[in-house]
Amino acid sequence: MAFKHKYSYSEKEKIIIEYLNNTHGFRELCRIYGMSQGELKGWIRLYNAFGFEGLRTGSKARHYSSELKQAAVNDYLSGKLTAPEILKKYKISYK
Repeated sequence: MAFKHKYSYSEKEKIIIEYLNNTHGFRELCRIYGMSQGELKGWIRLYNAFGFEGLRTGSKARHYSSELKQAAVNDYLSGKLTAPEILKKYKISYK
């Protein structure tokens, strides 16, 4: 069984910078750092929605106002935005 590595904020930041600078390809980064593609995709999604601050881990759950939730649902039902676009627009994190 493989050891699951927990990455620090600085490690995540370094890996994302390498990805953004095309220092290594997506799959190569996963191989170099011994991580799954899903994990790196999640970090990229968080970075795109929240910037580097999104890579920080914490025990606090995010809370969203009723107004924000309703606006996100309305955008979804209108069909004008895709689900990923809505998550980015309203800075909604999921995992």
